[in-house]
Amino acid sequence: MKTITTLSGSALSLLILAGCATDPNNDPHSGGFFGGVHGLASGDYDARQQILQEQRGESLNQLRALHEEGSYLEAERQMKAEDVAAQRRQLAALKAKNRALANRINQLKYSKTMTERQTADLRRKQQQLTGNIQQFETQLERGQLTATQADAKRLSLERQYDAIKDL
Repeated sequence: MKTITTLSGSALSLLILAGCATDPNNDPHSGGFFGGVHGLASGDYDARQQILQEQRGESLNQLRALHEEGSYLEAERQMKAEDVAAQRRQLAALKAKNRALANRINQLKYSKTMTERQTADLRRKQQQLTGNIQQFETQLERGQLTATQADAKRLSLERQYDAIKDL
């Protein structure tokens, strides 16, 4: 019987020692009353609380890092939005300049067309004057005109010249 008592005492001692060993995975909700007493006595709850505190700290650090990254990304998005807006303003200014240039080209084209028409009209009138002068010269050389007719013809040619010159 002494052996049984000794063995029982040894077994009880081992159980007590085993109960004192900490197990951070021990969940206080699943152990019942005796599990809770065991968790308190062995330090399992303190170890679990320490692990949970560390996990909370890591989660908070990750959250801070995500907030910082979000702030950085928002600042970068804002900068890109400002760059895009500036590019759009510059593009609008360039388009306005291009429209003004196209208008100027159209004005010059119109002016050129008008000048070409005026030049052609002027050339036609000058050629007509040249022809009239040659005809007058021929008539003078042949003696076909009287002095009065010659004066009248010359005055007519001078008026024709003045009309062309003022264009």
